[in-house]
Amino acid sequence: MSNHNGTIKDANAQLQAWARENLATEQQAAKVQSWLKAAQPYVIYRAEQIGVIDSLPEKTAVMNDFFREVVARLDADDRAGYKEPLCKSLNIKTTEWNDRVAPIKEKERETKAAAKKTAKTDEESNYSTGGWVFDHLLGLEYDGDEDKTYFAVRYPDGRIEDRVEKVEINKMLYRPFAPNNIIRKRILLLPSQMTELRDEQDLLFATRKHNYDFFDCGSDEMLEYLLMIYPLYTYMASQFRTVPYLRALGDYGTGKTRMLETIGPLCHQSIMTNAGSSASALFRILDMFPSPTLVLDEADFKDSSEASMIGKILNGGNRKGTAILKSEKNAMGNFDPEGYDVFGPKIIGMRKNFDDAATESRCITKEMSPIQPHSRISPELPPLQVYENKCLRIRNALFTYQMHNLQRDCDVSFDGIDKSIDERTKQITVSLLTVMKSDEGKRLVQEYMKLVTEERKGDRYEMFTARVLEGIILAWAWGPVTEREEDKGRVYLKDAALATNLIVNEQNRKMGELDEHDEDEKDGNRKMKSRKLTDILKKYLNIKTLRATDGTPEYKGTKYINLNDPDMMLRLRGLCERWGVEWRESGSVGADVVLAEDQFWMRKPVIKMLNLPVETSETFKKERKKWFGSENGSKGVKSEAE
Repeated sequence: MSNHNGTIKDANAQLQAWARENLATEQQAAKVQSWLKAAQPYVIYRAEQIGVIDSLPEKTAVMNDFFREVVARLDADDRAGYKEPLCKSLNIKTTEWNDRVAPIKEKERETKAAAKKTAKTDEESNYSTGGWVFDHLLGLEYDGDEDKTYFAVRYPDGRIEDRVEKVEINKMLYRPFAPNNIIRKRILLLPSQMTELRDEQDLLFATRKHNYDFFDCGSDEMLEYLLMIYPLYTYMASQFRTVPYLRALGDYGTGKTRMLETIGPLCHQSIMTNAGSSASALFRILDMFPSPTLVLDEADFKDSSEASMIGKILNGGNRKGTAILKSEKNAMGNFDPEGYDVFGPKIIGMRKNFDDAATESRCITKEMSPIQPHSRISPELPPLQVYENKCLRIRNALFTYQMHNLQRDCDVSFDGIDKSIDERTKQITVSLLTVMKSDEGKRLVQEYMKLVTEERKGDRYEMFTARVLEGIILAWAWGPVTEREEDKGRVYLKDAALATNLIVNEQNRKMGELDEHDEDEKDGNRKMKSRKLTDILKKYLNIKTLRATDGTPEYKGTKYINLNDPDMMLRLRGLCERWGVEWRESGSVGADVVLAEDQFWMRKPVIKMLNLPVETSETFKKERKKWFGSENGSKGVKSEAE
């Protein structure tokens, strides 16, 4: 580029010169295009410089660089088009050109083959969210700075590797599940890497310190302990058959959400969500990851259909190996059955109890009360990224402990557990007890189990079924109805119904609910009948009854419970323990037993059967016919003479 004043040094100076000359834009573009057409390609220009070198060693070295850095970057078509001009400019023969290009072509073939192999390998890879794969334990990690996932891998020989991009297991390649919006938006919280292995006491202390900083347990030591152990437990929960849920129950303003926000981010693969989430989405995300921790706030679903689906997740999600079946539409528009594994720990915040008692029994429940938090507790948690980093450090430490200690399956022992604890409480908390190493920790968990058992007994005792059971025990305490050997082990249902009515009346009297009309069944007092008693025994107590084919006329043909059967006796005693009903021995409230004044009501009423003479009976029938008319039910009118 030049003008009348001399050479122009760069494109910017050329544009300024054209601006001074008022050269139109179209003319500027035309000049540039003409220069480009006339310009010599750089590859030819460079080859001409090399071709005039006289020194053979120097020329050979420079030519090696030229083919490696310039010719190798040309694609196959350009190399073919520039072959003759370059040979002429370099002053070499075509045979030398072919010899120098041959290694370039070989390297290109190798690169293409490797790329093809990699593409094929990617297609054949299994993308995994972690868990057990053929005796290999895979833990999923997410590095937010790199926006990339990795595996931590524990091999069958116990060797552990971290930040693994792929692992081959049984000739199959496994890669970590790629990041998606669920991970990027912190709905699913993952560890970022393994850290130095710390023992259980250090981890519990770190969790307790975190909870102390951000949540006030008040004077509730049991809650403080549960919030300390539950995050660690979630990392070990997949090795057990059943897992308990942790639930905060209370009205708004009682700290439910703060409790969930405090311990939820520490747990294993936490899914942080609330009642705004659809049940369908929860089914899929729980099935996608191995035993994740569902942190569900405001779980009081108003939509009955959503509530039903959430109920299925909670009812089926605490027991390992029980998938929930749903119908899913396939590509052809037909519906296929699909199984969803929703097993895993769950932390729930809600305002009222579940309608289903079975769901209630799966929860370790803490009823929240409004308190004034300690001054150390800020009304708001720290900024999101700051708080996330605090939680991430603990999450990484707990994840490291999991990678070193988790088993595929773990046996639990009920030995040493207090016999007063009911079976459901044992079932849902024995795994929590198994995680604990120290004697003090085990003692505290057992104390909590006792409290839960007593509370459930109290709830059951308020139900009418408990009154029926009390009626059976009172009838048993009255003693046998005759001296016959068969009657010594029988409780007749007509006596049990009579005893149940006595108990209900006494309970109503104590509560001030018995009035003068309660003696009259028509005024709303529904007396228990032996037929109704049979239904309750079948539906709620699973007690078998038999029909008496012998005995006195008063009891012959009626039903009874056979306590001569040792299994039935053992079952009845177990039901008393479960329902909180006091057991009484046979004859302990018999006619010859002296009772305290406040126990007089427990006496068996004496009921005499009326044996009317035949003529009296016939007279009664005649009188009845006069009053009520003929057999067809029409009402008669008594004559004036009569």
